[in-house]
Amino acid sequence: MARLPFVQDDDASPEVRAVFEAANNFNGRVPNALRVFAHSPAIVKFLLPLQAVLQKDGLGCKLDARVRALAMNKVSALNACKY
Repeated sequence: MARLPFVQDDDASPEVRAVFEAANNFNGRVPNALRVFAHSPAIVKFLLPLQAVLQKDGLGCKLDARVRALAMNKVSALNACKY
């Protein structure tokens, strides 16, 4: 459970709504982590481009998709993530 409430679409500033719309177009949804970071519009506007580079092939990441997936799984296991 998040210690900060998630910023909902109706409560978001126009700048944050634009990021949410871009996230929805990119991922098909707005991740909860992005909703937490949306409390700081200065941070959230840089988070989606960072996610894009880390997750999508051809956008600048030097690691291939298999290595990125392995890294995400390892970090999740180390942090005892339940999903």
